[in-house]
Amino acid sequence: MSNEKILAVDDDIDIINILRIYMESEGYTFYSASSYKEATKIIDKVSIDLILLDVLLPEKDGFDICLEIRKKITTAPIIFLSCKNEEMDKVIGLSVGGDDYIVKPFLPGELLARVKSNIRRSKDYSSEVKPQIVLESGSLKVDLLTREVCFGDQEILLLPKEFDILLLFLKNPKRLFTKEEIFEYIWKSQSFENDVNTVMVHISNLRRKIGIDPSLPKIITVKGIGYKLVI
Repeated sequence: MSNEKILAVDDDIDIINILRIYMESEGYTFYSASSYKEATKIIDKVSIDLILLDVLLPEKDGFDICLEIRKKITTAPIIFLSCKNEEMDKVIGLSVGGDDYIVKPFLPGELLARVKSNIRRSKDYSSEVKPQIVLESGSLKVDLLTREVCFGDQEILLLPKEFDILLLFLKNPKRLFTKEEIFEYIWKSQSFENDVNTVMVHISNLRRKIGIDPSLPKIITVKGIGYKLVI
């Protein structure tokens, strides 16, 4: 029997009751919520192993909830449950951070098989060697998990895009980036024409913030081409 904790987020009490029967029959500890607010309260208190998330919820749909969960709360597998069977809905569900997508009405055997499979994959992944979460360059330390940047004991406060640009350079210290490439990497867009000053402003602010000591990495301009990091 399993001892994993399953959270179902659905405003249909009949579905919740069915899911409870299925999950508890397999030994899972079952929690339920009817909204994002209720779900976050549970996740804050309990280490959830998998989330069953309805797409059509009244206040905030499941896709938006998934995005919020992925940004702030947990990396537990998320399986969408939906009556919508369009291919695009499935694509959206997986692109916003979902791990699986099951169409209602579902068969108990299929649901349980998907739950077990996703929990198993999650455990296999978590048991692997974790990637480096702190990048260091001299006295500069960048924590990838907390997104904190420190010079010795002094914290350097960066805006989200400034952090992303610094991280891009630290991971590619010898690479020369054009403004267009930086914009595409950081803003996830190729529509650069109307944002010609965006990269320049962020680079300027980042230079000012990490220019507090000569030993810190420097972002230099290669005239007519772009920028690169010098360590």
